[in-house]
Amino acid sequence: MKDVVILGGGGFAREVWWVLEESNLERKEWNILGFIDENPEAKGKTLCELPVLGGFDWFGPLSSRPQVICGVGSNATRRKFATQARELGLEFCTAIHPSARMSRFVEVGAGSVICAGNTLTTQIVIGAQVNVNLHCTIGHDAHIADFCNVSPGVHLSGHVVLEEGVDVGTGVSVLPGKRVGRGSVIGSGAVVTSDIPPFSVALGVPAKVTRSLQPTGGGG
Repeated sequence: MKDVVILGGGGFAREVWWVLEESNLERKEWNILGFIDENPEAKGKTLCELPVLGGFDWFGPLSSRPQVICGVGSNATRRKFATQARELGLEFCTAIHPSARMSRFVEVGAGSVICAGNTLTTQIVIGAQVNVNLHCTIGHDAHIADFCNVSPGVHLSGHVVLEEGVDVGTGVSVLPGKRVGRGSVIGSGAVVTSDIPPFSVALGVPAKVTRSLQPTGGGG
């Protein structure tokens, strides 16, 4: 079994724990050591009967480094944690719930999480540090770039592209071939019928850009 530590101490961190725990029911792959939380008051508490080990300094004295995975919903925070982990030389694993249905022509990057009930068809590329939450469908030839967050119940049609750092709200539908630009946010329940420019907030049916966001150093 591989030692693994979950980065984060909130709700999504516990959902990532569940993905790993359910994966162990099929094959004993993960020895989950606990959670990393930068809040010093969280150290010593328990989540899902596992300890909050402390902050990133917990990794300092270890001679044998566990693998890690981010349990963070925020794209910006996930990017920050991923940078800290890389600086410490930590290796990211992926977490894929056993109920997810995927063809063998789906690529999933390091540090990404595929939650329960998802369907991913064929010739799909999922980048690094991507969250695909509960009960989403992702059509053929879709491409989701690094540090995207796909909320529960999202439907991405064929040839959809989500550029780096996109945040897609719960229940969004994106029509075939549409592109959502880097760092954009699509509000819950929206239907994307045309391309969305980078660093935009889009809401409604059909989705319309309501305001622009300040570009950041990363995608989110």
